[in-house]
Amino acid sequence: MAGQTTGIKKSLDEHVNLIRVAKGIILSFLITLPCFFMFALFLTYTDFPEKYTSIAVFITTVISVLVASAYSTKNVKHKGWMNGCFVGLVYVTVLYLASSIVDKNFMLNISGLLTFCIGAIVGCIGGILGINMK
Repeated sequence: MAGQTTGIKKSLDEHVNLIRVAKGIILSFLITLPCFFMFALFLTYTDFPEKYTSIAVFITTVISVLVASAYSTKNVKHKGWMNGCFVGLVYVTVLYLASSIVDKNFMLNISGLLTFCIGAIVGCIGGILGINMK
Protein backbone atom coordinates (compact mmCIF):
# COMPACT_ATOMS: atom_id res chain seq x y z
CA MET A 1 0.00 0.00 0.00
CA ALA A 2 2.86 2.42 0.79
CA GLY A 3 4.39 1.79 -2.64
CA GLN A 4 1.05 2.58 -4.21
CA THR A 5 0.86 5.92 -2.35
CA THR A 6 4.34 6.83 -3.57
CA GLY A 7 3.31 6.00 -7.13
CA ILE A 8 0.22 8.23 -6.87
CA LYS A 9 2.29 11.09 -5.43
CA LYS A 10 4.89 10.71 -8.18
CA SER A 11 2.17 10.65 -10.81
CA LEU A 12 0.60 13.79 -9.32
CA ASP A 13 3.98 15.55 -9.17
CA GLU A 14 4.52 14.76 -12.84
CA HIS A 15 1.30 16.59 -13.72
CA VAL A 16 0.90 19.28 -11.03
CA ASN A 17 3.89 20.64 -9.11
CA LEU A 18 2.14 21.43 -5.82
CA ILE A 19 4.96 23.54 -4.34
CA ARG A 20 5.10 25.78 -7.42
CA VAL A 21 1.30 25.98 -7.52
CA ALA A 22 1.18 27.01 -3.85
CA LYS A 23 3.80 29.71 -4.48
CA GLY A 24 1.80 30.91 -7.47
CA ILE A 25 -1.39 31.14 -5.42
CA ILE A 26 0.40 33.09 -2.70
CA LEU A 27 1.82 35.43 -5.36
CA SER A 28 -1.64 35.92 -6.86
CA PHE A 29 -3.01 37.12 -3.53
CA LEU A 30 0.07 39.29 -2.95
CA ILE A 31 -0.94 41.03 -6.18
CA THR A 32 -4.69 41.03 -5.51
CA LEU A 33 -4.82 42.37 -1.97
CA PRO A 34 -2.90 45.63 -2.56
CA CYS A 35 -4.84 46.21 -5.78
CA PHE A 36 -8.18 45.75 -4.01
CA PHE A 37 -7.01 47.96 -1.14
CA MET A 38 -5.91 50.75 -3.49
CA PHE A 39 -9.16 50.49 -5.44
CA ALA A 40 -11.17 50.65 -2.20
CA LEU A 41 -9.30 53.81 -1.20
CA PHE A 42 -9.87 55.23 -4.65
CA LEU A 43 -13.61 54.53 -4.40
CA THR A 44 -13.77 56.02 -0.92
CA TYR A 45 -12.14 59.34 -1.75
CA THR A 46 -13.42 59.97 -5.29
CA ASP A 47 -16.74 60.13 -7.08
CA PHE A 48 -15.85 57.12 -9.20
CA PRO A 49 -19.06 55.19 -10.03
CA GLU A 50 -19.37 51.94 -8.10
CA LYS A 51 -20.89 50.24 -11.13
CA TYR A 52 -17.33 49.77 -12.43
CA THR A 53 -16.26 47.80 -9.36
CA SER A 54 -16.89 44.44 -11.03
CA ILE A 55 -14.69 45.46 -13.97
CA ALA A 56 -11.85 46.38 -11.59
CA VAL A 57 -12.22 43.05 -9.79
CA PHE A 58 -12.21 41.22 -13.13
CA ILE A 59 -9.07 43.02 -14.37
CA THR A 60 -7.29 42.39 -11.06
CA THR A 61 -8.29 38.72 -11.17
CA VAL A 62 -7.03 38.27 -14.71
CA ILE A 63 -3.70 39.99 -14.01
CA SER A 64 -3.19 38.08 -10.75
CA VAL A 65 -3.95 34.68 -12.27
CA LEU A 66 -1.88 35.37 -15.39
CA VAL A 67 1.20 36.48 -13.45
CA ALA A 68 0.86 33.76 -10.80
CA SER A 69 0.33 30.93 -13.27
CA ALA A 70 3.25 32.10 -15.41
CA TYR A 71 5.43 32.28 -12.29
CA SER A 72 4.36 28.85 -11.08
CA THR A 73 5.25 27.20 -14.40
CA LYS A 74 8.49 28.94 -15.33
CA ASN A 75 10.61 26.04 -14.03
CA VAL A 76 8.23 23.22 -14.87
CA LYS A 77 9.32 20.90 -17.67
CA HIS A 78 5.91 19.98 -19.05
CA LYS A 79 2.16 20.35 -18.50
CA GLY A 80 2.40 24.10 -17.85
CA TRP A 81 -1.18 24.58 -18.95
CA MET A 82 -2.35 22.12 -16.29
CA ASN A 83 -0.35 23.78 -13.51
CA GLY A 84 -1.59 27.20 -14.62
CA CYS A 85 -5.18 26.01 -14.80
CA PHE A 86 -4.88 24.61 -11.28
CA VAL A 87 -3.52 27.95 -10.02
CA GLY A 88 -6.41 29.79 -11.66
CA LEU A 89 -9.06 27.45 -10.30
CA VAL A 90 -7.71 27.45 -6.74
CA TYR A 91 -7.32 31.25 -6.80
CA VAL A 92 -10.91 31.78 -8.01
CA THR A 93 -12.22 29.22 -5.50
CA VAL A 94 -10.52 30.97 -2.57
CA LEU A 95 -11.65 34.38 -3.81
CA TYR A 96 -15.22 33.14 -4.32
CA LEU A 97 -15.36 31.52 -0.87
CA ALA A 98 -13.96 34.66 0.79
CA SER A 99 -16.48 36.89 -0.95
CA SER A 100 -19.30 34.50 -0.07
CA ILE A 101 -18.31 34.59 3.60
CA VAL A 102 -18.14 38.39 3.61
CA ASP A 103 -21.48 38.75 1.82
CA LYS A 104 -23.01 35.85 3.80
CA ASN A 105 -24.48 34.72 0.53
CA PHE A 106 -23.03 31.49 -0.82
CA MET A 107 -24.73 31.02 -4.14
CA LEU A 108 -23.21 29.75 -7.35
CA ASN A 109 -24.77 31.49 -10.33
CA ILE A 110 -23.86 32.14 -13.96
CA SER A 111 -21.49 34.95 -12.98
CA GLY A 112 -19.67 32.63 -10.56
CA LEU A 113 -19.41 29.86 -13.16
CA LEU A 114 -18.11 32.36 -15.70
CA THR A 115 -15.50 33.50 -13.19
CA PHE A 116 -14.34 29.90 -12.70
CA CYS A 117 -14.09 29.42 -16.47
CA ILE A 118 -12.16 32.65 -16.92
CA GLY A 119 -9.82 31.72 -14.05
CA ALA A 120 -9.15 28.33 -15.65
CA ILE A 121 -8.61 29.75 -19.15
CA VAL A 122 -6.37 32.60 -17.99
CA GLY A 123 -4.47 30.14 -15.79
CA CYS A 124 -3.92 27.86 -18.81
CA ILE A 125 -2.67 30.81 -20.88
CA GLY A 126 -0.35 31.94 -18.07
CA GLY A 127 0.91 28.38 -17.66
CA ILE A 128 1.67 28.13 -21.38
CA LEU A 129 3.45 31.50 -21.31
CA GLY A 130 5.38 30.60 -18.16
CA ILE A 131 6.65 27.27 -19.43
CA ASN A 132 7.89 28.96 -22.61
CA MET A 133 9.73 31.83 -20.85
CA LYS A 134 13.02 30.02 -20.46
